[in-house]
Amino acid sequence: MRAEQLPLSPRTTAIIRRSALAHNVRWLRERLPAGTRIMAVVKANAYGHGASLLAPVLQQMGIDAFGVATTVEAQELRDNGVSTPVYLLSPVLPDEVRAVLAAQVVCLVQDVDFVRCLSIEAGKRGQSAEVHLKVDVGMSRFGVPPDRALEVAEAIDSIPHVRLTGIATHFPSADSNLELTRSQWGVFARTADSVARHLRKPLLRHAAASAGVLSATEAAAEMVRCGLLVYGIAPSGHEFSVLGLQPALSLHTRVTAIRRIAAGTAVGYGGTFVAQRATLVATLPVGYGDGYLRVLGNRAQVLLKGKRVPVIGRVCMDQMMVDATDTGAEIGDVVTLIGRQGEEEITVNEIARWLDTTPHEVTTLLSARVQRILVD
Repeated sequence: MRAEQLPLSPRTTAIIRRSALAHNVRWLRERLPAGTRIMAVVKANAYGHGASLLAPVLQQMGIDAFGVATTVEAQELRDNGVSTPVYLLSPVLPDEVRAVLAAQVVCLVQDVDFVRCLSIEAGKRGQSAEVHLKVDVGMSRFGVPPDRALEVAEAIDSIPHVRLTGIATHFPSADSNLELTRSQWGVFARTADSVARHLRKPLLRHAAASAGVLSATEAAAEMVRCGLLVYGIAPSGHEFSVLGLQPALSLHTRVTAIRRIAAGTAVGYGGTFVAQRATLVATLPVGYGDGYLRVLGNRAQVLLKGKRVPVIGRVCMDQMMVDATDTGAEIGDVVTLIGRQGEEEITVNEIARWLDTTPHEVTTLLSARVQRILVD
């Protein structure tokens, strides 16, 4: 589908391609050991792609579980018809136990006192809550040290109305330090085996996110937690075209105003861009209020009439300007901020390099006023 044929809103639209999601899920299945489950991480509105839009589609594609960061996100999935297991990957406060039980969430835990609070509320409701023990192998963010894992696991396993069914960790440098990641996997694997042996029951192990799936294949274990790879975005240090992924999201807007300015004319707040020639300025209805950051002014490029054109001046809250001199642009023309137009393509990874950040941040920044449309 060409850019001008897309079902765009008058302002800024994120197009999500179902076929790309299906391709990426198949791609993952083919590369994982037989029987390894895939958790699609849909926290932060599915990295900006639209969780309520994507999760039901991914469920139909056979995704085994979903990962969220908050009880609100978990309930949103349930409200949109998701019946697949949902894992809450961040710490949970004791006063959230009712929300946990209402959404039937599997919590990752490190705190025995929290599990006791969960047990009390579950007992009142006649429910049984499922938890996974989080082990910290070097992130220093959340989880018990490996040398305390058995002690905490035994305490949790003795609490009524709560079932300890899994054990997890997270790698801090899977996209940058393979040797360290493999060493941390070894620590976790030994810890998980010891806990399962002492408890005399199997535990579902999960450690690898998208970068770990690519770098430390032995860490796939019984389940992987993937966001970027599902969405067709390459983790840092990789390119999606080399991997064979298909980006699920493209981002488009429209030209809303055209103005010709003379050489020497300043553009935008602070006059940070001054035209060196007679310039055709095209105004676009997108800005940092939509998640296209202010710092991209005088740095980024967009696609207009199949050509790369520079963003000029500071990006405003609701608008920004581009140099359309060589395009013959007209009001209403489609502009692609992420995705392909003609022979040119701007990727999430390219924008991440302009921002000196991770590709996760680029799409997660997309705000609620960006309309998401599922196609295919």
